[in-house]
Amino acid sequence: MKLGFFGGSFNPPTIAHYNLIKQALIEYNFDKVYFVPVNNFYPKSSLIDIDNRINMLEIMCQNDEKITVSKIEKEIKQPFKAIDIFRIIEKKYQEDEIVFFMGEDNFNKMANWKDYTDLKKYNYIIFQRDEKYEADINEKNIIYMKNNENLKVSSTIIRHRLKNNESIDKLVTEEVKEYILKNKLYI
Repeated sequence: MKLGFFGGSFNPPTIAHYNLIKQALIEYNFDKVYFVPVNNFYPKSSLIDIDNRINMLEIMCQNDEKITVSKIEKEIKQPFKAIDIFRIIEKKYQEDEIVFFMGEDNFNKMANWKDYTDLKKYNYIIFQRDEKYEADINEKNIIYMKNNENLKVSSTIIRHRLKNNESIDKLVTEEVKEYILKNKLYI
C-alpha cells in the first residue's frame, strides 16, 4: 500500500491541512494518509494537550475512510525527534511505500534537525506555504505540491482570532469549530 504521514502540531487542525491531504490523495494515489500530531513534549508555545488535538483531527477526518489519525507520538512517553518517529513508522510499515508530508517552512529547517543525512533518504511531498516562494527541489524523492487555495489559513491565525473573539468560519470544519467552542480551547 502507498501510505502518507503528515506530522505537525495541528493546533488546531485547519481546513488547509485537510484540503492539502485530500489533494495529495487524489494527485498521488495514496491508499491511506495519517495525520501524526506531535506529543505534548514538543516545545511550542500555546500547544494544547494532544488528546484535544487528536479529537479534533478525528472529527475532521470522520467522513473519509482514507484519512485517519495516528496516535504513535502519544504512545511515546518521552521527548523525541522527527527522525525517531520516521524510523518507528518505517519499521512498522516496512512492507508499504511511505511518503512523509511537510510544509515548506519545516522543510527549509530540516538541515538543522537531528540526523539530517538520514532524513534526506525518505520520500517527501512538500506543501507550498508562501505564495511568493517556491522551493528549489531537485531531488528524485521529493515532490513540491502547490496549493494556492489555502495559503492564508494557519493554526496561528485561528488561535489569534479565537483570542480576539473573531469568527473562525471557513478556517476549520464546522465540527472542529463546535469542538473548540464547546471545550473553550484557545480562549
